[in-house]
Amino acid sequence: MADSLLRIGIAGCGQAARIHVERLLKAADVQIVGCVDALRESADALAGTIAGKGGARPAVFDDFRSLLDLRPDAVAIFTPHLGHYRQAMDALQADIHVFIEKPLSTNTQEAADVVNLARGRKLKVGVGHQYRLRPSLVEARKRLAADAVGPLRLVTAALAEPWLARQQERGGESSWRFDPKLAGGGLLADAGDHLIDALLWTTGRTPLEVFAVQSRLPSGLDVVTAATIRLQDDVPATVALSGVSRGSLFELNFFGERGRIHATDSLLEIDQGDGSPARRVELPEPSESIDANFLAALRGLGPLCCSAEDALETVRLSEAVARSAATGQVVQLV
Repeated sequence: MADSLLRIGIAGCGQAARIHVERLLKAADVQIVGCVDALRESADALAGTIAGKGGARPAVFDDFRSLLDLRPDAVAIFTPHLGHYRQAMDALQADIHVFIEKPLSTNTQEAADVVNLARGRKLKVGVGHQYRLRPSLVEARKRLAADAVGPLRLVTAALAEPWLARQQERGGESSWRFDPKLAGGGLLADAGDHLIDALLWTTGRTPLEVFAVQSRLPSGLDVVTAATIRLQDDVPATVALSGVSRGSLFELNFFGERGRIHATDSLLEIDQGDGSPARRVELPEPSESIDANFLAALRGLGPLCCSAEDALETVRLSEAVARSAATGQVVQLV
């Protein structure tokens, strides 16, 4: 497959799909052969966009199995969260590789099913945790592994977005993200999944237990989540997610015995704790997109940035946070 044409199918043709398709169309030897969406007009619109950019017009469907009948090399899934599991399993059972926009699934058992089926069939499943490719987080992970600030004693992670305001303004095609019956968990399952994955990936530590609380709308939708997590080696971590902020924030702070590492999605600072100003680290430009990474992995040119097996721990922790918030109890993960 290293030098051959890669035939890709697209499932879910909304905003996320359009962003990823733009990147896929820039890659050599890639053809998008089909688009499927429960709203056929959305699939038809994306197919028209692809044709307008010089590609062959993909086939259009409103049924996922019809897309699989085209026998693409891989399918990229951008449907609402609760649809990820069934579509991934159907594709894997048809011996087709899969890319899934995060989250991998909305519960641990389904995520484990995907991992086991992919492993058994020797197929690749990439998950859209593209924050793992952000130079700031890559560098933070390296420095933590090198013990740059001494033994890790505390991690704080925060994400804030004007999420509720966007819901009220837009609704429309993104409304499923805000409906707990459709999306499978509101802010925690959507943008919060990036923060939780970044926490686990940068520290390289397994979560052991969690206690969480949530502030919810009358519909049951979470708008604020706060959690305390005990990581491997008894490192405490706090996670705070807010969907009612006026601005956006994504940051992690790693407190060691000899200083602190402060990371955002685009910045890295080192504070040595000696009274001198924090030092900003020069970072390279991002060298790879999550889509280019998936294509390279299909061609055998490198590992997946985030495989389904990698993402399983993120699903497990997200589910535990939601369960703790719902029950008011500490949830053990081991």
